[in-house]
Amino acid sequence: MGNGMNKVLPGLYVGNYRDSKDTQQLDKFQITHIVAIHDSPRRLLPDKHYLCVMAADTPDQNLSQYFTVCNDFIHAARLREGNVLIHCLAGMSRSVTVAVAYIMTATNLSWKDALKVVRAGRAVANPNIGFQTQLQEFEMYRLAEERRRLRERFPSTALEQLDRTKCMTALDNYEELLQNKDICEGNCAKGEKCPTGTQITDVKEAPQKEEMRVHSNDSDEVPRQSITYTLSFAVEQWKTPKRKSIKNKKKDEATTETITENKSELITDKEVDRENKTQIDSESEKEKEKEKEKEKEIYENIDKGEVRKSKSHNELDYETTSEEDDDGEILMPNVKLYKPLIARRQEE
Repeated sequence: MGNGMNKVLPGLYVGNYRDSKDTQQLDKFQITHIVAIHDSPRRLLPDKHYLCVMAADTPDQNLSQYFTVCNDFIHAARLREGNVLIHCLAGMSRSVTVAVAYIMTATNLSWKDALKVVRAGRAVANPNIGFQTQLQEFEMYRLAEERRRLRERFPSTALEQLDRTKCMTALDNYEELLQNKDICEGNCAKGEKCPTGTQITDVKEAPQKEEMRVHSNDSDEVPRQSITYTLSFAVEQWKTPKRKSIKNKKKDEATTETITENKSELITDKEVDRENKTQIDSESEKEKEKEKEKEKEIYENIDKGEVRKSKSHNELDYETTSEEDDDGEILMPNVKLYKPLIARRQEE
């Protein structure tokens, strides 16, 4: 995870958050486009194209809803001879899932083979079980349509032959790495050391407690403590039924008293509830009238042009470093596109 970004296809790299800030690496690999997909993505460098996707690394996070927008961003950049870095926090789960979905769409590989291509370049690649299920469902129900859509939007076939050759080479390398135990598929046996360090399987078992025995002066061993314990336990068991019967009588008497008291309280509570209900109904009607009046004022102000259209509650308030970062284009809820500031200033 800390060895820098890794190349998985020509023009496509996968890394972690630290790699996305490392200007030496970015210059070395000539990164022009960055897909930042984690909990709080934002533009960090002013000279890069950014696609910021807010998503958690949890199995219930719906990541497949972002595959289409990520595919368009990555494919358009590669066709223009740009280099794309996909990164999350550790470069293991979210970024790998997006890379696998793109490789599936741009080639004819299944999701398992596409994951092998990524792992051949980045050994720590390991999407969580929820993301693996989403990739499988994407392959079953949406992949054919997504491939057709991508080819219609980007008719160029400049990358097809190159990607096919590189994927076949990566799959051959993957088999070699697997045989040499330089890569892990996440199936390490318990107690076995993982070759990549991604699987923590070495669990120490708790030592079993030994039975305590008391040694007598004679040669035989006699479990005296256990005998005394069983005798005391038997005496307690003989006493408890009598104690329980006395306690149960007292409990029954107490419960009959509380039942009679509760009946009288319930009658008074019903009357109070009726009064409260009428009061709540009247208050709610007043609140509804106030809301209607506010809505009328808002629509009137919109017609006058005095009020700007507000963001929907699904759209995210991204953490920004400057006022210029607010100019990102919202492509869909939780997704923002940023052009380089230099290019945007030239357009203006």
